[in-house]
Amino acid sequence: MYRALYRKWRPQRFADVVGQTAIVTALQNQIAAGRIGHAYLFTGTRGTGKTTCAKIFAKAVNCLDTSSPDPCGECEICKGIDSGAIMDIIEMDAASNNGVDDVRDLRDEVAYLPSVCKYKVYIIDEVHMLSTAAFNALLKTMEEPPEHVIFILATTEVQKVPVTILSRCQRYDFTRITADDIAKRLLYVAEQEKIELDANAAQLIGRLADGAMRDALSILDTCAGVDNKVDEALVRRMAGVTDRGYLFEISDAIAARDSVTALEKIAELRQQSVDMRRLCMELAGHYRNLMLSALPGGTQLLTGISPEEEASYTRRKDFPQSEAIRAINAFGSALEKMSRGTDQRIELELAVFSLTQPEITAAPVAVQQIAAPTAPQAFATAPQAFTSAPPVQAAPAVVPPVAQPSTASSVPPVSNEPDDLPPPIDDDPPFLQPELKPAVPQPTPAVQPAPKPTPHKAEPPRPAGPLEPFGFWPAVLSDLEENDAMLISFLRGTKAYCDGRRVLFECSDAFRDYIRNNREVSKRLKEAIYRVSKTKYSIGPYEEPKSAESGAPSVSLDETLHNMQALGVDLKIVDK
Repeated sequence: MYRALYRKWRPQRFADVVGQTAIVTALQNQIAAGRIGHAYLFTGTRGTGKTTCAKIFAKAVNCLDTSSPDPCGECEICKGIDSGAIMDIIEMDAASNNGVDDVRDLRDEVAYLPSVCKYKVYIIDEVHMLSTAAFNALLKTMEEPPEHVIFILATTEVQKVPVTILSRCQRYDFTRITADDIAKRLLYVAEQEKIELDANAAQLIGRLADGAMRDALSILDTCAGVDNKVDEALVRRMAGVTDRGYLFEISDAIAARDSVTALEKIAELRQQSVDMRRLCMELAGHYRNLMLSALPGGTQLLTGISPEEEASYTRRKDFPQSEAIRAINAFGSALEKMSRGTDQRIELELAVFSLTQPEITAAPVAVQQIAAPTAPQAFATAPQAFTSAPPVQAAPAVVPPVAQPSTASSVPPVSNEPDDLPPPIDDDPPFLQPELKPAVPQPTPAVQPAPKPTPHKAEPPRPAGPLEPFGFWPAVLSDLEENDAMLISFLRGTKAYCDGRRVLFECSDAFRDYIRNNREVSKRLKEAIYRVSKTKYSIGPYEEPKSAESGAPSVSLDETLHNMQALGVDLKIVDK
């Protein structure tokens, strides 16, 4: 019966384990010195040798040949463990046996001595899948196990294992296997299996495996099933390595500020049934690779890509890192909004379109400049010209003393806001509010008491009136045509209405939700309205009144009763 290559060539000795030299050496030294712990935790990504090392360790501590820390593979114990005849090595899958009852059964069996071996070894794979109750049931047994019991826990998500379990185990972190080590192992396996494996094909499989030896052997097994001569072209065809040149086409269009080409490519991919969320993730990873390729030696960090893609990234090593980081943030934000149920295509297109526009950096500076004078200033901050003037000496018998305020709270507030502009409306951004003019203190004559300032009355906000067509809207659209291509693409041909305080514009439901969740887009639209009308307005979507949608004229109750009487209907009106 044929066995898959990853099962047939699973290492049987520590010397056969690839890419985990430090861990193998530590385990061998413990066996040679007889200092064997009662609980071990093996963690790492898939296909790095966690379960394999656990099985080799279980055989090594029970092997009858003690001349070497490696299991001999020839004694009755080693052969019995390999064939499954010896029941003292228990392998438990925590993904399917994750209940507290399963752990209680294990805890009851721990008390029994091993039947043949020296140690009873429990290998619990995917231990992070155990429930909280199961971990609690296992905790006491792991803390004080019998001398003949060894626990080996394996997991790919160590962060889900409780710290109370971690503190009772010796932890070993299995690293990803390098592409070169995988290629060497594949060439050896291919030679033993009489498979003609090209060196470039072995290197490509090592890259595609992403550090997992099991994945690499599975790819080799798949290719060998088609043709005994495995070359690079066959690996590409059987491993599903598609041409990802569309990622470079989109990024090149974004770098050239060509939004039309980028959006056309996205539409073409969508027509080919490419998932928009998956494409967004690929673009985020693509810009991550562009960021790394710009670093000295950063191409060493690129994994899971073909040599052609690596060459393409190398040619773009001068790509601005700030643009790459900006793109990663934009696509990450789009992915987050996609998870909320919004339209995936719109979110991806908005992210791509925003990247084709130059980054606006003036707004934060303007906010900082305007925000500084808003804090109340004490009189001590007056200009030096006044503070340095010598005080006026006056005779106390002739001139009455001038009352000085003892605290800042006794000074009535004085508004520095100009009278010709209304106060800010609702949630207008700070940079649209009128600029505050610093107060210039005037010297008070010493011969007269200080006049009591009259409080400034703030102008009331504009009252809201009936909705009327907003006369500035065509000019606003013209302004957007020149300054904001994204907004005009959604608002072109629309109408707007104003009630004196708000500008309500026609838009789709998707754009309405988008502008509500994106303050930056809302600010840009308010800026355009302010540039044209010189007046601050709140904004919002316009919805047709329900009576206008129905198209039926409204009829009063008296007219209805009169019409019913004309038709001969008997009516009886009762006053209550």
